[in-house]
Amino acid sequence: MRRDAVWSAVEALGSGLCSVAAAFVIARLIGPSELGIGAAAVAVHVLLWVAVNALFADAIVQRATLDDATLSSAVWASTLVGFWAAAAQAGSGGLLAWMLDDARMGAMALLLAVPLPFVGMGGALQGLLTRGRRYRALAARTLIGQSAGMVLGIVLAVRGMGAWAPVAQQAAASLISALVLIGVAGWRPRMVCRWPAVRDLLRIGLPLTASTLVQIGRYRLFALLIGGTAGATALGQIHVAFRLVETCRDIAFTALWRLFLPILSAHQHDRAVLLAQVDRLLRLSSVVMLPACGMLAVVLVPLTELVLGPGWREAGVAALPLVAVMALLVLMFPSGAALIATGQARFTLYANVAGLIATAGLVLAARPATPWEAVLVWCAAQVFVSPYSLWVNGLALGVGPFRALRAGMPMLLATGVGIGMALLPEGGEPLEALVWRTGAFILGLAAGAVPSMWSWGMRRLGWWHASAPASAAGKRGAIPDGGKRPI
Repeated sequence: MRRDAVWSAVEALGSGLCSVAAAFVIARLIGPSELGIGAAAVAVHVLLWVAVNALFADAIVQRATLDDATLSSAVWASTLVGFWAAAAQAGSGGLLAWMLDDARMGAMALLLAVPLPFVGMGGALQGLLTRGRRYRALAARTLIGQSAGMVLGIVLAVRGMGAWAPVAQQAAASLISALVLIGVAGWRPRMVCRWPAVRDLLRIGLPLTASTLVQIGRYRLFALLIGGTAGATALGQIHVAFRLVETCRDIAFTALWRLFLPILSAHQHDRAVLLAQVDRLLRLSSVVMLPACGMLAVVLVPLTELVLGPGWREAGVAALPLVAVMALLVLMFPSGAALIATGQARFTLYANVAGLIATAGLVLAARPATPWEAVLVWCAAQVFVSPYSLWVNGLALGVGPFRALRAGMPMLLATGVGIGMALLPEGGEPLEALVWRTGAFILGLAAGAVPSMWSWGMRRLGWWHASAPASAAGKRGAIPDGGKRPI
């Protein structure tokens, strides 16, 4: 588990650093107009990439048994979907050229279409690697592909290629990542594609993919509506507020998802063991994630002022409710992964659709005029769907809606003590406030964690009785399947 976590962390940090570095450097070199043209072409590619890459990957991880014929069917079906996505990407060029009045969009769309069939094949193999917990191979895929794309994009930007820089960066990263994934998988598909096997995988894959696309679309719809109610200036502040929090959350949750889903899927038919694993994973993840949320909460405002200037203070303040929502999602994350592990992906889709509708309805009803009001509306929509999510997560585990959160409560309380100490009145410039808040938070967190550490120490010494956690099964790479060649 420790080795798996290290490689997942390496992949997440490498991906985040490459993305942020490339975005800032390329944006500075080519300017906002060229960046906007490139971003429009890349936006279509990203949506298609998500659909193609995610369609079979998690469904393969979730299956209790897997044989050659099923995996081969998934690989060929996913590759075919990749060809369809490539056709859609290529076809988008004409529409984008007309909308943006830029003849380059057709050629850009053709370039971005090239990787998608390979992404399709790689998506299914990603599920195989995740199922076998081969996180080093997954990290190699991300680090090699994104690093190569970043270098190419920066070189083209330096050479004055304008909008071609972000487009080439994305195309190279997608293609090289997929080729590395295919190469390191160490498995080749058979020439067989059985529709019943594909249909069975799509029962999980389609709701998950649709749920992801709805999540992506929710923020884009929110931004569009806020631009109409609060204006461009407020929208810029809101965009920065979301990037401050959502980037950290997305990187961390992607790593946690790949760690948790194989472990929980191995116990999908035993609710008692599944609940024990959810508790264990929440205890481990909360030790890292909740203090990270607390640190974000106490440093965002002074850090934003220090890095971006006083004019962006409102963005730092508006990001604070998003941190609170992130902490709630940290507590719900293991039980949410257990819901998928038990094959009930449709409930996640229902929750995201409800969140999308609630977000649009609340924005139109409240018509927020400031970044703070707009973010509160977003968070209110998230809170609105949370009881439903807690309920279905509990049903998957055979417990009440709040039982699955219990293992994270000690670290949540410790984090709350740290935040309370950090927010004691302090004066001075942003740098002084940043130093004060950081130190106070660390001291408060340590003080708040003392009871939990004492309880853990007593159990380790055997000074009082504590039930031992259920033993976990071994890795899920090879599962007998009735005489068929196992994966």
